[in-house]
Amino acid sequence: MTQTATLTELFKRTFSEMMKDVATSIPGHVLAFDPTTQRAQIQIGIVRIDVNGKTFVPPPLIEVPVYFAGGKFCVEHQIDPNDEGFIMFSQRCIDAWNTTGGVAENPILRFHDYGDAVFFPGLRSEPNQLTAFENNGIRLRDKNATNYVWLKNDGTVDIKCQGFDVKAPTFTHNGVNVGDDHKHAAGTYQAGGDPVINSSGDPS
Repeated sequence: MTQTATLTELFKRTFSEMMKDVATSIPGHVLAFDPTTQRAQIQIGIVRIDVNGKTFVPPPLIEVPVYFAGGKFCVEHQIDPNDEGFIMFSQRCIDAWNTTGGVAENPILRFHDYGDAVFFPGLRSEPNQLTAFENNGIRLRDKNATNYVWLKNDGTVDIKCQGFDVKAPTFTHNGVNVGDDHKHAAGTYQAGGDPVINSSGDPS
């Protein structure tokens, strides 16, 4: 049986087939991470379909730059295998830019290619959603929220760390040192509703 298609349908099908090899963005996860180079091996998180209709797992992407927020001041955080995120593919070859930064040469006429991937950690599937999430200010925390530094939207700061150890003079509050060598002068203070009389004494 012969099927006919309009010219518009033919163009649509042709364009659809061509777009299958155009890399734009897709979720994935870390296989391995090198903290020295800040490059990772990344596994694409969605199967592909070959010309025969069979599904297959795409091969890993190698030497993928990993995004960390900031410039002169930045957020550094641990990257582990299976950490999820979003893979973006550059519209031009990034080989030279990886080496030199700035405005780099374009050594290869490569467009939307799987070899030009960048990984943005943090995008999460439902099974890996953050537990104990608080939609309040900003919090540096571990996965289970057992350790954190939390700047709340009311201006208060909450710190919860196992084995928390403040070393003077690195910890201040409103410009006042509250490290190990900090002590109050003689007087009456309120702490949790109970009066604290006299000085706080020398640190032990």
